[in-house]
Amino acid sequence: MNREHLDSLLVDRALGELPPAVAGLLEAHLALDSVAARRAAEFTATIDLATRAVAVPVAPPPPALDRGRLRRSQFTVLARLRRTELLAFAACLALGLGLGWFARPTPAPVSPSLVALTSPAPAVTAPAEPRSTFWSVSRLTVSQHSTPATGALHRPVWR
Repeated sequence: MNREHLDSLLVDRALGELPPAVAGLLEAHLALDSVAARRAAEFTATIDLATRAVAVPVAPPPPALDRGRLRRSQFTVLARLRRTELLAFAACLALGLGLGWFARPTPAPVSPSLVALTSPAPAVTAPAEPRSTFWSVSRLTVSQHSTPATGALHRPVWR
């Protein structure tokens, strides 16, 4: 058996991928050839060391979630968040009302002499014509002459 073929069979044996019929023939050859047996022991030791070096420890499974406890904690977090938002809104509202109350304008006192000197605005009447068309200058001047005069200052003068 040549060296390359023997090495490939030893690697397959160390990995456990050798068929049982071929494994029996290889064991018989290793029993007769001490150099091949030493080489097989080296391959087996090397593969074992590499397997242990690369092996990842299996992590324990995570504990099962308690859904009821999770929902309760979510509810308390949401309730706390809503409560803080409501308190912030109430504080802003109270601050705004308080500042508005203190910053409100105070009405000026009205003296009775000023009320007696002012007169009410003159009454304005709408023309009796229908509003199906736009106003024109001629209609405006005609309606001014047909309504009672309210004073020279309030009547438009058209020229």
